[in-house]
Amino acid sequence: MSSPKPRGFPSALLACAVPVSCAAGANIFRTGSPTHSVFFVQTGAVRLLRFGRAGEEVVLHEARAGEFFAEASLDSPRYHCDAVASEPSELLQVPAAALRDLLEVDGDFARQWAALLARQLRDVRSRVERLSLKGAAERVRHLLACEGRGPRCEMVLEGTLKDLARDLGLTHETLYRTLAAMERDGVIERHEKVLRLAK
Repeated sequence: MSSPKPRGFPSALLACAVPVSCAAGANIFRTGSPTHSVFFVQTGAVRLLRFGRAGEEVVLHEARAGEFFAEASLDSPRYHCDAVASEPSELLQVPAAALRDLLEVDGDFARQWAALLARQLRDVRSRVERLSLKGAAERVRHLLACEGRGPRCEMVLEGTLKDLARDLGLTHETLYRTLAAMERDGVIERHEKVLRLAK
């Protein structure tokens, strides 16, 4: 691959990674299909889901930019859920066999992989905790406290405010109103894509 290494993607996997473009609604794999690859989201988002008895969707997780998915099926002969692109997405597809081989022969990579999965697990736990909070302002404060940097929990937004609203489980109208109220009340400061707690 000649393009720059995506942030969060181990260098050792670049040689075997294949770029994949997915339209919104595209199926990447289905429950019960043979496990063949692990995927990394470069842009977009992918829902991992199962279906209830009445055919309703049950979303297990939504993988976002900078995250791997299907790694839980690495040692399984078949995928445990469906993967569907939530929006147009650019992925990197890594053959499961190549990843397993690398884990066996490269101790440094194995440690890097373990650390990467641990970080993703912490991020998911933090996201679940945040979504359990009832108030929109509480979710914004939790986000800054968990993911912001420095004494004022400064955070640079990588996407749009609509993306942030989706991450927080809010409508974008609710998020806009909440941020405006928090800024007016001196709780936060905003400057372009920077969001931080006020002094």
